[in-house]
Amino acid sequence: MKISVVIPVYRDFERLLICLQALENQALEKNLFEVIVINNDPDQLMSKEDFPEYSYTLRVEQERKPGSYAARNMGLNIANNEIIGFTDSDCVPDTKWLKSAFNIFQKDLNKEIGIVSGPVPLFFKQLQKFNAAEIYEKYTGFDFEAYTKSGSCGAGNWFSYKERLIEFDGFDENLKSNGDTELSGRISERYSVIYNSDIIVKHPARDSVRDIVFKYRRLLGGVFLRKYKDRPLRFAGHVIWFAYRRMKFALKKLFTKSPFESLPITVVCMRISWGACLEYLALVSGADTKR
Repeated sequence: MKISVVIPVYRDFERLLICLQALENQALEKNLFEVIVINNDPDQLMSKEDFPEYSYTLRVEQERKPGSYAARNMGLNIANNEIIGFTDSDCVPDTKWLKSAFNIFQKDLNKEIGIVSGPVPLFFKQLQKFNAAEIYEKYTGFDFEAYTKSGSCGAGNWFSYKERLIEFDGFDENLKSNGDTELSGRISERYSVIYNSDIIVKHPARDSVRDIVFKYRRLLGGVFLRKYKDRPLRFAGHVIWFAYRRMKFALKKLFTKSPFESLPITVVCMRISWGACLEYLALVSGADTKR
């Protein structure tokens, strides 16, 4: 049993190098895994010669079709090993990430596992002085334990059998967001989704309100394509409910946190809600979803 780690990358070379170094530091023996980097930038080619030498096998391929799910599917299809691990170029796997996942699959004699995942804690550029975006991120980080309990998983920290992913035809390449939610939802209907606290991947907190707004607009685009493409009125209801929940979250913080945190959170939530309204108008007018 061996693992193929698939990492899509789009104009994120510096952080990718940090991710690859974290894989160099893995506790799992280097002969038990390979790493496949899929470059999703059609304007900038990438080859193995662009990278340092690593103790593990590194493969670098190009996927010109835009979207991380197309890149992940390419990595899945060319992977040599029985287990596929997914993470993102901006993530930093813990040293026990691969070893912990490997041990779980070794015990799965009847191959009942659909997905294995674990925590994705945020890390910050500074530990004391946060800006508005970082304050918001501090209270809204990834909750992969809750995701897995609902039969879902994010592609930043995901392990599956290759044959299982192929059984479900991989990720929907028409989506630029929500593709991991869509695929994990289908897999969880037939196989188990396991959360293990030792399978840790760290993710950087966004430090720009603009980046946070863009993230939510991208996520709304994925929901639009999955559920509301031909139902603009229903999508309007979804966006209104989304904005309401953001403002409800901000209101709660106004009564439970100091003004130094609650006021920046309120500003961020207002920006997110306005961005959601703009994204609604763009999508129902025929604009492409964001990647």
